[in-house]
Amino acid sequence: IWTADWWWKTQASFPLLENGSTVVPVILGSDKTMLSTLSGDKSAWPVYLSIGNLSKAKRRSVKSNGLILIVLLPRCPNGTKTHTIKIAYQESMATMLRPLEEPAKSGIKVLCTDSHTRHVYPRIASFFADYSEQCNITGVKYGWYPRCEIDPD
Repeated sequence: IWTADWWWKTQASFPLLENGSTVVPVILGSDKTMLSTLSGDKSAWPVYLSIGNLSKAKRRSVKSNGLILIVLLPRCPNGTKTHTIKIAYQESMATMLRPLEEPAKSGIKVLCTDSHTRHVYPRIASFFADYSEQCNITGVKYGWYPRCEIDPD
């Protein structure tokens, strides 16, 4: 992710970054799953977090803890209206991400692995999810596909 134009443009948008300051791209992901161990057929949405400063190999490695589970969002009971489910999902995500708002503006001091303290600015860089999660995040109706009216030529 560090070769992406987004990162360079975001880094350049800070007018007075101190030496050693950097943007920390936050990568979030969600995947609806069934929880069956000790809980019957309850389902939940796990939300995972990683950072773009890690290499892709580290993020994907099970042993490196490059991707961590930060919350299990409970599913609404059967019969709940779709609109209510979407609002609950979006409000839960907003509440979960609220602690990142202030550090994203003013930065936080972090002790790095080279023993230097650096000022870092977390920014949400991407959110990976399957189609059903994308519909809940964006509020798009499930199973609806927009039709392009422009001629391909």
